[in-house]
Amino acid sequence: MKQRPGAEALLDAALATLQEELLPTLKGRQKFQAAMISRAVAVARQEMLGAAEAADQELESLARLYGHPIEGDLAQARRQLAADIRARKFAPGTPAETRLIDHLVETTAAELRIANIKYLAGRQRRHGAESAI
Repeated sequence: MKQRPGAEALLDAALATLQEELLPTLKGRQKFQAAMISRAVAVARQEMLGAAEAADQELESLARLYGHPIEGDLAQARRQLAADIRARKFAPGTPAETRLIDHLVETTAAELRIANIKYLAGRQRRHGAESAI
């Protein structure tokens, strides 16, 4: 029995066809729309491939922030973090604030790696090693 290609292979084939065969033949608004579709598929592919790993890394980062393992799911942990930020539980100038900033930079960089790798790479070139996440 012949195996069907998985989601990753299907997305790779669709992106390659769109980018290499269709986009070069289009003009104007259709080219713009096809480029948007191509980008959306690429981002969805990256999210699909890295979602579990990214969630695990974010939970680890939250555990470092709070100093203990995080119970529950990521959505619940994010809600708790938002509530703690609103309640000003990370006082300015304290190690807790530094850990919060580290967490926010780390998770934002992880999102950029998925959604906009070109922006992150350009930022790292402009700002040097201190912004290399």
